[in-house]
Amino acid sequence: MGRKTSTSSIKAFVITVAFIFLFTVALLLDIQYLYLMAVMAALIQPIAYGLVALAPTHYTGSRRHLQTAIEGKPVRITLDVAATGKFPASVLEIEEVLPEALRRFDGGGALKLDSWDGHQGTTTYQVEPLLRGIHLLGPAQIETTDPLGLFSFAADLAPTTELVVHPSPIPIRVAQSGGEGHFGVREREGKAQRGDGLEFHGVREYHPGDSLRRVHWRTTARTGRLTVVEYEKAFEQDLVLALDLQQNTHAGSGREATLEYAVKIAATLADRTLARGGGVALHSQHGSAVIDARASDPEAARFHLFDLLARAQATAETSLVATLSAQRLAPGTRLIVLTAHGDPALDSWLTRRLGLGDSVQILYLDPLSFGGSAAPRPGLPAALIKTVEKKHSPWEEGGKILEQLLRANH
Repeated sequence: MGRKTSTSSIKAFVITVAFIFLFTVALLLDIQYLYLMAVMAALIQPIAYGLVALAPTHYTGSRRHLQTAIEGKPVRITLDVAATGKFPASVLEIEEVLPEALRRFDGGGALKLDSWDGHQGTTTYQVEPLLRGIHLLGPAQIETTDPLGLFSFAADLAPTTELVVHPSPIPIRVAQSGGEGHFGVREREGKAQRGDGLEFHGVREYHPGDSLRRVHWRTTARTGRLTVVEYEKAFEQDLVLALDLQQNTHAGSGREATLEYAVKIAATLADRTLARGGGVALHSQHGSAVIDARASDPEAARFHLFDLLARAQATAETSLVATLSAQRLAPGTRLIVLTAHGDPALDSWLTRRLGLGDSVQILYLDPLSFGGSAAPRPGLPAALIKTVEKKHSPWEEGGKILEQLLRANH
């Protein structure tokens, strides 16, 4: 524990003034007991400091919070503080270092302990993650005083801990919830499930639990048995997302960066494909994740995919085409590439995939609009390319402008 400041507190200042006054009066009036009182006042501060030096208090702390959070969703963080020493410790406040991407709900500033008995206590606060990624909380530093409250001291408390923030998809507006949308959606031929859907499949005998709104009265009247209408719902075609993380290709900073836009778009397309019954595969130079929507535990695979998006950094030394060439993609794959530069080798690979019947779309994050240098554009036909610029912010107006671009036909 180190001395935080060389100046005395208000209490120490008052004691110092009292010593000067007593000593002056004693000197002028030659009153012996005032000399004694002045000496006692002079000794209070070194005694208080000596108590800390001879019987120091040691502080330990730990931070409790979820290891994973979602962008825009509140996270509760608890600091547990403990003190060991011969005297009950006094805690003034706690300074917690947080990155700009984590916004405190209380506006920031020093934290006060919610409870403290001289030996242990806790304090709790909430943050809102403003941006996906890996964020470090801390270190924390505690400010305390000597037993008499004359001096302030500082001590390191809790070390840093890691919070992984997953990107949140752009929310679906009510007006767009009906229908399948237009992100290049196609239905998988021959794959259907019976139940409540859109296409008429037939009628069957009523089973307990069936909605009475599905009763087919004409057949019921003809057969004398209660029958219901059954529909079938086609699965949406699986989606393959290719996220280019090649170094020195992305531009911008903070939220206003090509990589952040690309991650947000990938999270949105993955989420909506899964919601409509399709599977999703994500491939980048730093790893792959595959979600089979009809598997026994798709949520675990979904977590892995969004965890990859949370950790995505444009630091790869290899090109995206090397990663995609290593994948076994069936003919007729629905493929969306997110990149901030053109690559002739990738163009050639995608051209071959078009010949195999793939549905290909390139979302080109234009680095020039994000303050970067002009980069070569992808060389595929313009009908297959959509240019995403800084003005298409996924955070403004709930992502409305970006969504209009993604839905627009060339």
